[in-house]
Amino acid sequence: MKHIQRRVALTLAPLLDTAVFSSATSAAIRSEQLAQRVMKRGTPSLRPADGPAVHWHEGGSGPALLLLNGWTASGLVWPSKVVKRLERSFHVLRVDSRGTGWSRGAPMPFTIADLADDAVDVLHANGHEETIVVGLSMGGMVAQEVAMRHPDAVTRLILLATRPPAAAHIRSPKSLMALAAASAPTDQSLTDYLHALWAGFAAPTFADAHPEVIEEIVAAVLQRTTPRTGLLNQARAVVAWHGADRLGHVNIPTVVAHGTADQLIPVGNGVRLSTLIPSARYVELPGVGHLIPYEAAETFVEIVENTDS
Repeated sequence: MKHIQRRVALTLAPLLDTAVFSSATSAAIRSEQLAQRVMKRGTPSLRPADGPAVHWHEGGSGPALLLLNGWTASGLVWPSKVVKRLERSFHVLRVDSRGTGWSRGAPMPFTIADLADDAVDVLHANGHEETIVVGLSMGGMVAQEVAMRHPDAVTRLILLATRPPAAAHIRSPKSLMALAAASAPTDQSLTDYLHALWAGFAAPTFADAHPEVIEEIVAAVLQRTTPRTGLLNQARAVVAWHGADRLGHVNIPTVVAHGTADQLIPVGNGVRLSTLIPSARYVELPGVGHLIPYEAAETFVEIVENTDS
């Protein structure tokens, strides 16, 4: 079994150009192997039979707020306290991107453009014509595509810990690519493995200071784990995403936020995005890693609620 795992990881390695791909590949394979033993089943969000190709989770009332999550993460993986707070002012729509959550049976393969169209379909299915779009990591790539493909549907754009399309992005350090060839440990429970994995996505000291946050993330991940087919198809979509010159036509109020301790998508990507989008304001978060909504929750909420930005 170890030999098979290693062979799968080595096959994936040429496709993956960030450390999040390398780490999450191992996580998803391990999750798939052990899910039958530990996974907790949740209740899928309802959607019309003839509606969008994806599921979503919703709550609150007011103007629409679309939350688009990162690679392998469903709409469940957002801080519960933050979601409840935002639902006081917004109709919050958390999308299960194709391959994750209750969208695991959505049509595949797909592109980042398909994911962007899915997000707008969810918006329209809920009776909204326009929205604030928040995208984290891969979700930030989808959010950019929403702004480029459906500019009339976006009132504000908030991009967190993400990067521009190829070839304008800054790659992760090559040394991190070694993670792609590593086999997941067989002497560790899935829960412990996910704790270590997600703790590594945050800034170095965050998990020790806030173990309850990592507990919440892992519990959300285990409600509906992402199978290998989902992560592979999302990886293909990200690797194929290109056309950075299109960002110059985005005239939507935009905030780009990036943590200086982000080891998955280097902080230089945030700086570069803020120069490629003419209307962008850049917010740098000292000492914050990749999990901005969890690590810098107050700042995140302030950005969303500040309608002047």
